[in-house]
Amino acid sequence: MPFYSFFDYKYNIKGFGSDLFSLPHIVYIVSVYIFGFLGAYLLRNAKHRHITVALRVLSVFAMLFEMTKIVWESYYDLTTGQGFNFGGILPIYTCSLFIYTLVGAAWCSGRLRDYCLSFLTTVGLLYGAIGVVYCNGLNYYPFWTFGAFYSLFFHSTMFITGVFLLMTGYKRLEWEDCLHALVPIFALALIAVPFNYIYNAKFNSNADYMLLYSGGGVPLYQDLSEMLAKRGLRFIYTIIMLLTHIPLAGLVVGAYKLINMALRREGKGDARAES
Repeated sequence: MPFYSFFDYKYNIKGFGSDLFSLPHIVYIVSVYIFGFLGAYLLRNAKHRHITVALRVLSVFAMLFEMTKIVWESYYDLTTGQGFNFGGILPIYTCSLFIYTLVGAAWCSGRLRDYCLSFLTTVGLLYGAIGVVYCNGLNYYPFWTFGAFYSLFFHSTMFITGVFLLMTGYKRLEWEDCLHALVPIFALALIAVPFNYIYNAKFNSNADYMLLYSGGGVPLYQDLSEMLAKRGLRFIYTIIMLLTHIPLAGLVVGAYKLINMALRREGKGDARAES
């Protein structure tokens, strides 16, 4: 039985296996899904100006929360002699876009705001939903620790924010949003892709920001990456991974349209909110 404190570091926790799909994790998954949809439904008539304020507050909190996590983990990396984790701790993952697109959706206007909202309500929502269920952090941190809490809370917020924006009518999805969501993804990839390739070549490391280099331990992605890398075609894996965001966004848009179609048939229509 491992002994640890809430803020303990993964390499200090001896004897820990995994809390992925443990009883606390399963209860958490069910709670997030139930209260996420229920809360968004109860607040479906929130006024747009109030939602904008909420997004602004959340955007500031998300940035501070991310900085806290980086400082906390870096402290242990440095004090245990491992050095700063350039290959894994920088906020240039696809899920990191939640932080940046929140800022764009809350504080910007025009097309930039629209692109950010498209990401938050499609790929962001989907990745948040997946991240709550398959929380890789639970393979390194017990459920009752800050490391696990950060990952679970971050992805829960991604999921709930996307659901809330759709259910209140703050964002109404169309098929072109599948392409609009790619704009912030490709923008971040302009940083992640060269970093992955150059950093790994120089330091013989395995940085995999946005899962665009080696598949990050995800079975199907990793197998595809290894197969193409052996043929000197790793860049094709990177391109495929970037383009897979289109059908992923399409899953959310399709589900959104089917639900609204069913609601219209019942005479309820989709969610609306006063501006």
